[in-house]
Amino acid sequence: MEIVLLKFSAGLLILLFSTQKLVVLAEKISRKFRISPLIVGITIVAIGTSLPELTVSIISILKNDSGLAMGNIIGSNIANILMVFPTGILLGNLRIGTTKTQRSVLILLVVTALFFLSRYVGEFRKIFGISLIGLSVLVSFIEYQFGVSGRLHEDLKRFKMVYDEKLNSFLYLLALFLILGIIVGGILVVNSIEGISLLTGIPTTVLGLTLSAVATSLPELLTTVFSQKNHQEKITIGNVIGSNIYNLLLIGGIISLFPLTRVVSIGEWLWLVITTISFVFILRYYKGKRPPKYIGLILLLFFFVYIFTQ
Repeated sequence: MEIVLLKFSAGLLILLFSTQKLVVLAEKISRKFRISPLIVGITIVAIGTSLPELTVSIISILKNDSGLAMGNIIGSNIANILMVFPTGILLGNLRIGTTKTQRSVLILLVVTALFFLSRYVGEFRKIFGISLIGLSVLVSFIEYQFGVSGRLHEDLKRFKMVYDEKLNSFLYLLALFLILGIIVGGILVVNSIEGISLLTGIPTTVLGLTLSAVATSLPELLTTVFSQKNHQEKITIGNVIGSNIYNLLLIGGIISLFPLTRVVSIGEWLWLVITTISFVFILRYYKGKRPPKYIGLILLLFFFVYIFTQ
């Protein structure tokens, strides 16, 4: 057990370091290309912080453990909404955007509905999976176009006030190194969770929906903490929206290319759908406003209910 805990701690420290530096670098990229921090959070940061889920899911599916793979991405999306998002609300003054945020969260709602349909595609799973992967590329392009449009409209004042950021080749290499750090940290954390499964006898599907989901959502959680510290609260919302989209489209699409050996219960799918709808409702209701702290507390309460009912 000591070795398992040591591996978990090492993975957590690597995730902590890599994620903190990635947020700082994302802010530089935002200024350099004059793209809204929200769009940077939805795309670059979201893809980076989703790499642990991607790593876990690919390793799991190659081991014929589709229950862990599917449970991991469903649980991670739930954790992002019920753990990461309310943390941002409680840590700072999280203001909900009125334009790009609203469009992007509607994309998340549509993506969630499409992913839910993957339960019923049967023999067309591979075609459906390829379609989901293709949609992940399309969404990235759409979000980039949102960012370019915002540069000339709602973000015009923001970028008039910032200086031109200098980026050199070292920073691009650093970005690759940080992404590698997230992957390595994620692998260490997940391997330690597999050790816990062997020691406790808890099924990997249950651990995928809970412990693995929380562990692989740590980059998103740490991104929220550090982005609040650096006054980049838009990265927080963008990261949650983007991570959930890429979890479902990119990772869900890859999983759909393989046969399902274990099935996640309908109850877990309902948790995913209900939490996503609630997230969309909160962002729509508090458009242009700051959600009150009690909203964060309520979401965290439901997170603990989710964890302890698995």
